[in-house]
Amino acid sequence: MSHDPTTEGWRQIVPSGLPETANPLWQRGTEYGFQARADHANGRGVIHGGILATFMDHSLGLMVRAATGGGMNLATIQLDLHYLAAAMPGQFLVGSGEITRQTRSVVFVRGTLRHGDTAVLAATGIWKLLAPPR
Repeated sequence: MSHDPTTEGWRQIVPSGLPETANPLWQRGTEYGFQARADHANGRGVIHGGILATFMDHSLGLMVRAATGGGMNLATIQLDLHYLAAAMPGQFLVGSGEITRQTRSVVFVRGTLRHGDTAVLAATGIWKLLAPPR
């Protein structure tokens, strides 16, 4: 069964650099949403950890971009993931996070991916702020 995120205030976005398999991506405020599909599942029928990692990496990067004004290029330099529960096809997964520290060149962030009240994944990461190309 498919979830209609627009009924809960979500809007679809098309961020650059997100692999097509992870689209569409949804945004509501500072949260990002992702509709898990059957083609995201592994052989056990649960959403593949690599799909969850891709979504969380991109979502936290978008959070860093928003927190830094959106004008800088970014690169993930560290991403630590803790898988907490299985995600299933058909679930609408929501990623949220917060900046825990920011310097002139790096941003530290932590976040959670959840389905309803169930935390599926916890993450911490560091993003490098890159100078714009010349």
